Amino acid sequence: MLSPASLRKFEGGFTLIEMIVVTAIVIVGSIITIPMTINMVRNSKGDSSVEMTKTFLETARNRAVAERRNFVLTVNSDTQLQVERVEVPSGLLTVVDILTLEGDQSFYRTPGMADTPDAFGGADEINFTGPMPVMFTSDGSLIDSAGDVTNGTIWIGNEDTPETQRAVTVWGVTGMIRAWKWRGSEWLQ
Repeated sequence: MLSPASLRKFEGGFTLIEMIVVTAIVIVGSIITIPMTINMVRNSKGDSSVEMTKTFLETARNRAVAERRNFVLTVNSDTQLQVERVEVPSGLLTVVDILTLEGDQSFYRTPGMADTPDAFGGADEINFTGPMPVMFTSDGSLIDSAGDVTNGTIWIGNEDTPETQRAVTVWGVTGMIRAWKWRGSEWLQ
């Protein structure tokens, strides 16, 4: 039989120094990972917003071609786009879809930000080479309110985080839509 004194030799546990070392490792790990996680979340929101916008525009263009109707794109606010179908023969507009950016994302262009490689220019958040509203036609092209083919860029971002800047460009003649991501010094598709 073991005596109480001999049992103490077999008792397990951690010393105070071991607990302090483990706590310090956890704190240092947290200090390193929290900012990285915040940046990943911001980039993820930017990626999500640009993909939503690209899909929204592609859907409007594809519906215009498939339904052989013109689809008008208007801006409701700094976070919302709307697509309306032009009814034939009345010319009345029917709302078919609304895009609302989520979280802290909005149609925003960081001041001084380099233009996308498509280079449509302009400093506005939603910039087309002709007057708004713009319209996808039944042949898939994009025209402005004067009826001229127009190119454009829709900028997406957050005022506080320029590294999350994104853009969607539309080539008017073909209706080709591209999504762009800012990576600190250049745009990537």
